[in-house]
Amino acid sequence: MLEKTTSNLLLGGLPRGMQSELRGVMSFVGLPTGLSLERSGQFATHAYFPTDGVVSLIARGRNGSNVEAALVGREGLVGLSLVLGAGPCLSDAVMQSAGFGWRIAAADFRAAMEREVFRLRMLHFVSTLISQSFTTSLAASRAKLVVRLARWLLLYRDRVGGDEFEVTHDTMALMLGVRRAGVTVTLHELEGAGLIRSNRGRVAIRDRDGLMSLAGEFYGQAEGRYERLLAPFRNKT
Repeated sequence: MLEKTTSNLLLGGLPRGMQSELRGVMSFVGLPTGLSLERSGQFATHAYFPTDGVVSLIARGRNGSNVEAALVGREGLVGLSLVLGAGPCLSDAVMQSAGFGWRIAAADFRAAMEREVFRLRMLHFVSTLISQSFTTSLAASRAKLVVRLARWLLLYRDRVGGDEFEVTHDTMALMLGVRRAGVTVTLHELEGAGLIRSNRGRVAIRDRDGLMSLAGEFYGQAEGRYERLLAPFRNKT
């Protein structure tokens, strides 16, 4: 079971003794595509530590509009409001790609937050999530769609852990807050440049370095912050 715990990098960086304690109050659960883990305005009943799969944190507008604020995978957790003790959830959290993860009840999570090593690690992750969300906002206001899509594909690729994955044009359009036709045209542009291959709901990254160059300043800041704040804790015993 220790291997399953460490499959989530946030949990895996905790002292082994604390990992053992947490396993006593956590459940290992399936997280199918479309599963809602949190709803905006409602109080979180659980926190989740994915071991694989991809979670979208989605900001909802009163008029029914929505846009993706951040992506979470095996590097993090879903449970921002529980970390901050800030009342109801700030966004919806929906599984975009099926996976598995550790689920912990809100009361048990709050108890774990009393431990400094756990609390600091959770807060460090939240800071990287905020950094990702800020960059998403900056890209949405300043970057062309081809740059935003390149960045989104890199974020998604990082969390599925491979260069080929299933994702539809409709999903990408919904998450980026643009029309499907715009995504289709932009995917063709990326494919023509030899950066990706896209076919029947699957995308294969052919040139990650090229995508990173295209994404420019809009990719890497949050990722570098994660490495600085959280990587040093991974081997702690």
